[in-house]
Amino acid sequence: MPDKPKPKPPTSEAIRQDVATYVAAGADESVQRVITSVHGLARKLRQWYDRQLADLDVSTGEWAVLRKLARDGAEKGLSPSVLADAASVAPSSMTHRLDRMAERGLVTRTTDPDNRVRVLVALTDEGWALFRSAIQESDMVEADILRPLSLEEREQLAQLLDVLIDGLDAVDP
Repeated sequence: MPDKPKPKPPTSEAIRQDVATYVAAGADESVQRVITSVHGLARKLRQWYDRQLADLDVSTGEWAVLRKLARDGAEKGLSPSVLADAASVAPSSMTHRLDRMAERGLVTRTTDPDNRVRVLVALTDEGWALFRSAIQESDMVEADILRPLSLEEREQLAQLLDVLIDGLDAVDP
């Protein structure tokens, strides 16, 4: 009779095992406890966000466009090349993505009044509604994740993570 696969250990136990493996290979335990935990949290969040986007029938690439337009393009819109840069895709890929999003009524394309050769992309009311819905749903899950932490602990964690992110930005601009 074949052996049954072992049940997967809880994530926190898997992280402890990973840290022990890295330490045995010569890594600093205090470094690995933090980095491996942050990586584990990011992986879990990414899995949840991917499922949420799938439920909304939005690809990660389309989400990159929605997010960039909501953040930086609210007034006039943004050019397809700016959106391609934000989504890390070729301009031709962005054109196809924008075609699909326009067909779904999420974005509009208009001629730039300041440069009639250029096109500007903006969110439609439906695009804004989808963006808001995704953010509000995410916020509920994220609040649940942070519920064990006090407001002060959340602020301290945010400040510490900012320090780490700023440090990475200084090394790899």
